[in-house]
Amino acid sequence: MTRSITDTFNRTALLAVHEGTRATVDAALNAQVATGMAIVANSMASDVRGQAALCTAVATAVRAFGHVIVIADGKVPLTAGPHRGHTIVQMIEQEGARLADDLTDVPADWPVLYLGDAALPAPGGGVRLRARWSGWTAHVHPADTGTDHSLDGNILAAIAAAALGVHEAFGAIRNRPGSDAGWRTITVNLWQPGTSVGGPELTHAPAAWWIVGLGHLGQAYAWVMSWLTYADPTQVEIVLQDTQRVVDANHSTGLLTPVKPDPVRKTRLAAAVLERAGYDVVILDRRLDHTTRVLVDDHHVALLGVDSLDPRRLISGVGWKLAIDAGLGVGPADFNAVLLRRFPAQILSDQVPGWKGHVPQQRRAATAALADLQRRDPCGSVQLAGTAVGAAFVGVVTACLGVAQGIRAALSGDGFDVINLHMQTDDVDLAPATREVDVVAARLCALY
Repeated sequence: MTRSITDTFNRTALLAVHEGTRATVDAALNAQVATGMAIVANSMASDVRGQAALCTAVATAVRAFGHVIVIADGKVPLTAGPHRGHTIVQMIEQEGARLADDLTDVPADWPVLYLGDAALPAPGGGVRLRARWSGWTAHVHPADTGTDHSLDGNILAAIAAAALGVHEAFGAIRNRPGSDAGWRTITVNLWQPGTSVGGPELTHAPAAWWIVGLGHLGQAYAWVMSWLTYADPTQVEIVLQDTQRVVDANHSTGLLTPVKPDPVRKTRLAAAVLERAGYDVVILDRRLDHTTRVLVDDHHVALLGVDSLDPRRLISGVGWKLAIDAGLGVGPADFNAVLLRRFPAQILSDQVPGWKGHVPQQRRAATAALADLQRRDPCGSVQLAGTAVGAAFVGVVTACLGVAQGIRAALSGDGFDVINLHMQTDDVDLAPATREVDVVAARLCALY
């Protein structure tokens, strides 16, 4: 298989190239390798929510930082998630992090992320963060502030809190002008973003899902679903739809993609994880096109994580009872901006402003410029002004929002037509749902 040079680049490290802080890809990658952070869990992982938070923090951190040190009880077996059946130390090794007993070897300027009520003295000088979860809300704040370390949140909030903590650590190291990441309190309410409104107990979730696109977002969706413990997962159908095979660069944003992966289809990576969780998995190795239709009796909640407008315009015509499209920003200023749209809505998918027409001229020009640079420098030491960047921790927060909205439809029948969240500024805009949906629910096990 012939691969372009962009197939091998770490998409998170490329932020530095986009910003101009590193003149070449080599310089950006070398700078990324020099970074590091520590994650402190102590005994938090004895609870499934703590396990979900720990695994998510580790998996997203190793894709954003050059080195990750973890303090946890390595002997604890994981009861859910992609690494279920393995011990914590096996998970840490497989993800590419390192288990330690304390923070002695952690440089003073590395960010340290404490999960839940975990505590351990750390050398001074760097960012010290705490991630916790309550209800449907993920919280991250400086570790030496706040006294409320309650952990009565559900598993989605725990996953989102871990990813949000890595986001804040990454923002602190990135140190963009005007950013207070790492020194602020930030929350994401998965039930009703931008508010303190609480939701009901997480007792049920949709009985059928359909994931379109198994790249950055699709793998994050599969990651999140692997932690949902249905009472009978064999009765829950998950359709996986994609045509692409994984490349080396997918590891930097795809939580299910290993380092130097074999060029297998992305659907197979997700299927392996979800089948291990007991789900009834259906694979569709075909594109979403104008012929795609669901049966009248189908009741899937569709989760779309695609990177082009053509399949988005087709959403309303497929016949899904509920479809949630997620889009992410593509540049250094908005890579952590999230836009979710729900269908059916007041307008059809082919009428959405911004989804009409063709790729903007500037995007075509940037792509052409990248192709020209690739031809002129096959070694890949080029500025990638037109290559999309990404970070796994953004995909996880987005996936938690999308899955939560699917669950909200199953629990209460409502939701939001639009959720617009910018994780850098903590700004949120919402548009309430304008159409009722009928989502079939399945019971979840009582975990806590």
